[in-house]
Amino acid sequence: MTKKEKQVLIESLNKLSKNVADIAALFEGAPAPENLQEAPAKEADPSPEEEAPAKAYTYEEARAILAEKVRSGFRAEVKAILNAHGIRLLSEVEDARVLDAIVAEAEVIGNG
Repeated sequence: MTKKEKQVLIESLNKLSKNVADIAALFEGAPAPENLQEAPAKEADPSPEEEAPAKAYTYEEARAILAEKVRSGFRAEVKAILNAHGIRLLSEVEDARVLDAIVAEAEVIGNG
């Protein structure tokens, strides 16, 4: 397991433990935390924006996607994306959401 995968796992476990604590508080009679209060019912037909959440990429998947873009002649564009996120190398990314954003930006390179 890579360092990035461990960090994502740790963040997920922390979030899960907080949610479990919030649910336990509900059973004890404490007021529901805002994130667990009943939300208004959603319509049966989801709008196009709500279809599916964005894919979460692993470091290895992101590296492969960016490497393919570089091999296809888009090295400058890939470097510009990394620079826009304040990093020089993909291995410097510590947040999975930043990694996903980088991949999302890279995927449109060459598709226009």
